[in-house]
Amino acid sequence: MRKVWLATLVILLTVLGSVPGSSVSAAAEKQVLRIGMDELPILLDPPSIEAGDQDKTSVIKALYEGLVRLDKNGKPVPGAAQSWTVGTDGKTYTFKLRTNAKWSNGKKLKAADFVYAWKLALTPGREAGYLYKMYYVAGAENYHTGKMKDFAKVGVKAINDNTLQVTLKGKYAYFPTLLAEPVYFPVSQEAKQVAGITNGPFQLQSRSITEIKLVKNPHYYDASSIRLSEVVLLSPLGQKWKNSTEAFVKGQVDWVGGGNTPVDFAYEAQINEDDYTYAPYASTYYYQFNLGQKPFSNINIRKALTLAIDQDEMPMPIPAYGFVPWTLFGSKAQYRAEVSDTAFDRSNVNKAKELLAKGLKQEGLTALPPFTINVNEGEAHAAVATMVIQQWKEKLGVTATIESQKWGSYLAKRLSGSYQVTRAGWSADYNDPASFLNFFRSDSADNDSGWSNKTYDQFVKQAEQTFDSAKRIQLYAKAEQLLMKEAVIIPVYNYVADILRNPRIAGVYIDYDGSIAFSRGYWK
Repeated sequence: MRKVWLATLVILLTVLGSVPGSSVSAAAEKQVLRIGMDELPILLDPPSIEAGDQDKTSVIKALYEGLVRLDKNGKPVPGAAQSWTVGTDGKTYTFKLRTNAKWSNGKKLKAADFVYAWKLALTPGREAGYLYKMYYVAGAENYHTGKMKDFAKVGVKAINDNTLQVTLKGKYAYFPTLLAEPVYFPVSQEAKQVAGITNGPFQLQSRSITEIKLVKNPHYYDASSIRLSEVVLLSPLGQKWKNSTEAFVKGQVDWVGGGNTPVDFAYEAQINEDDYTYAPYASTYYYQFNLGQKPFSNINIRKALTLAIDQDEMPMPIPAYGFVPWTLFGSKAQYRAEVSDTAFDRSNVNKAKELLAKGLKQEGLTALPPFTINVNEGEAHAAVATMVIQQWKEKLGVTATIESQKWGSYLAKRLSGSYQVTRAGWSADYNDPASFLNFFRSDSADNDSGWSNKTYDQFVKQAEQTFDSAKRIQLYAKAEQLLMKEAVIIPVYNYVADILRNPRIAGVYIDYDGSIAFSRGYWK
């Protein structure tokens, strides 16, 4: 699925103000967390989540839980399933549900509830942005597209109330991570309305256009670890504040940022420095060469332009030197902590000049012809492109211009391959490096770079089928190293979410997908 993001450039701001630290509120004493959202999510149906629905994701992950959940490090751990085994074929998974897993009405959570939910999600003709994540299950795609009519042929089966068997169409070592995605969540067969009965840490108490109130679910199997009694999501509608940042400044909410609600820095002077922070999520901003057009088919010219860029000269919170961003889990820790991007080629002007001269000679050129960077409209994109072009001009004497277009035209150029260099961005669809590295496979529908490499494909495909996590990460590292060595892209920065929060709040964080993970939060 294509997901080229339009997120605004985040530039690190030093937030200063004269307002004293947030006071201890009654909400803190009662373990009530108030989150400001500029617009509250409407649908709370797990399969309805689409790209960019971080606020909806934040709420749904608190109301429901799948067979697997992700811990604060992004590691897949038992959720509604207490354990699972993988068959010798590498494609058959058998999950044992917790005997104390229940719905919020106190009734037992059964394996049949997952079968029911997955069938409902895959209803032929149903439009949902992330349903392709279920296509790993045997027969799921054919059933959803109407090519197969009998759901009994889809690879999900309730062996008994506590045992669910899932058969995949191939070997995917990261499948347990996918099960933490909302499309795989169970749905109550007795619920008369969406989110009326849930199985997660919280349950829905009430909702309106101005407020969604979640309360602790006493029937959750791990209720003893849930310390918040309530989570209240508030929107500006009908309030005496125009946005969530103003609400924070006025002490009406305890957290703003992440999800789909940005911090409004027009209130910078009123924000206490201790209340501000930022957190990365799994999204990378980069420039991509079109290898189908000369002279960018020449690797030495691409390398020269890449080595001339010094990300450290740009005012970014987290400069990127590789494609895979922070917050994605590796084998024991975050992938980026296990595979440091500092090992990749960094800015080297002398080497860049040498390679440019070599590439020009190979192409029969005396100078690099002027070229354009294709970007979509927005001051942020133009600002970054201007900084990149300035470095090329100063260090290599290369001339480039910006071609700014409306989103549709910009995307059409990329899809048709009628660009020279384009700004690009990619965000993880699930918490695994594969979500990024699959992008540049030769068989990827998203790969519009013109680059194809059989060795790269082999690394990524082999990793996909390697259940030894350490060996799998080594294969991903080799693939990413090859991508960077071939200078297909120029990474620029990893996205971050600006956050305003009461410093006494603990255990609340920005998840890999930009959503707010608050289920195991608490007031210190």
